[in-house]
Order: sequence, then C-alpha cells, then structure tokens
Amino acid sequence: MADGTHVDLGQAMITMVEPTRDPARLAEYNRWYEHDHALSGVMVGPWAFSYGRFVATRDLKPLRRADRPTVADPLDQGTFIAFYWYLDGKVDEHFAWSFPATQELTAQGRMNPDREHVSTSLYDFRGSVNRPGWPVPAEVSLDHRYDGLVVTWLDRSETADLDAVVAWVHDTWAPTVLADGSPVAQALVFTPRDFPGAPGTGVGVGDRVLVAWFLHDDPRGRWPEIATALTEALAATDVATLGLLAPFIPVVPGTPTYLDELW
Repeated sequence: MADGTHVDLGQAMITMVEPTRDPARLAEYNRWYEHDHALSGVMVGPWAFSYGRFVATRDLKPLRRADRPTVADPLDQGTFIAFYWYLDGKVDEHFAWSFPATQELTAQGRMNPDREHVSTSLYDFRGSVNRPGWPVPAEVSLDHRYDGLVVTWLDRSETADLDAVVAWVHDTWAPTVLADGSPVAQALVFTPRDFPGAPGTGVGVGDRVLVAWFLHDDPRGRWPEIATALTEALAATDVATLGLLAPFIPVVPGTPTYLDELW
C-alpha cells in the first residue's frame, strides 16, 4: 500500500519471447526492441518507472528444469525475458495510454513481428524477500544491475490456491534459499492478472506464481549450489510443482553482445 514516502511497485509486465534465428533479422529485432519498442511502447507511457531485460545463452538453456513443462515446451524456448515495473494503483492509466499508442506504432510500421511470445502477462506484485542484511528494495531491483537471474513459475496443486502458494514462497521457500552467504540476494513474487480491458490476452500464463530470483553472480559460476537451493524445498512441498526454472544473465544494452551465443 502506497504511503506517500516512496515509489511503490504495484504491477509488472513480464514477457519471455523467442526471437527469429535469422542473423540479420535477429540483429534488427534486437535493435528495434532496445532502441524503440521498450521505450516507445512502454517506458515513455505514464507510471512505468523501471525496465530490465535478460538473455538465456546456449549454455544457460540446458540448465532449465521443470517437473512438468507448462510454460516453455520445449524447455529451451524463451531466449529473452523483460520486466517492466508500474507504480502501484496506476496500471489501468498506463494501459489506457498503451493500447492506443501501440496501434499508432503499428500504423507507423514500428512493430517487429520477428518473435514468438512464450509467456507474456501482466502481474500483481505480491512482495519480496531479501537475504539477511541486503538492503535493495523491490522498486530498484532492476536498476541494481544484478549479475544473474533465475525465473521460476510454480503451478499450484489442486488443494492450494494462489494465496497459499504465495504464502509458502514467503514463509518457507525464500527464507531457505536466501540464507547468509547465498549467491541469491532477493526474490520478487508475482501472481498473474488480466490486462485492463482485455481479459484472457496473456500468453503462456495459466494459474501460476512467478518468482524472480536476483543473483550476485553469473548463474553458471555457482549453478549446482543455486539449483539445489531452489529445488530441495520445492521437492518437499505439496503446495506447488515446478512449471519452469530458467536462468538468465543481463543483456548489454545497445550492443549485439550474446546474439551469436543464443543457440
């Protein structure tokens, strides 16, 4: 709940996409996304206040896991993931601007079709858990420029609702993972919601809880430790199963870095 003393994260758009594999078109897609789309389609609009984009290279994709692949099938789909933060309580105003703006960009020929949406949804922010002593708040998590990220989607069991899964993440899973000395610094928890005025328009979402785990290290450097920490407690619960666990590293904005390392 906003108290007027700082900016509060209320909603997020989280979009995981698979781009074209044609090298020339991929380079143009990457340029378009960073130089135009993320800015003209979201960030210049009202109440969007932070944006970050991450990539899964060919050596990160084999590290993905799922109890049953309910988000990406096959598991290597979803090379890029982007996060957009919206001020609490203002998301309807943003999309009242966004939908007409997107139509105008389309009319101008400024929408690039060279990608497939694997999972794209609007989410409600359901809180964060930090490692003991780590001060970064959720609102500036994307600005901190972490060295890595693991995104997990949890499918609730038949006996648990989304609130029960969120409570388990906050009370059990996150404190276990975020112990002193862990390379994982922070967990942000989200549940899906409809885009304003456009119910059912999310892609690959379902009835799932998304947890974004921000890392101090490149996930490849300490992967066995990270993977064990994330999966041990999950294997012991009957609240949820793992729809997808996927590690990423940050893009290097404005450059073609990693474009030749995706597949």
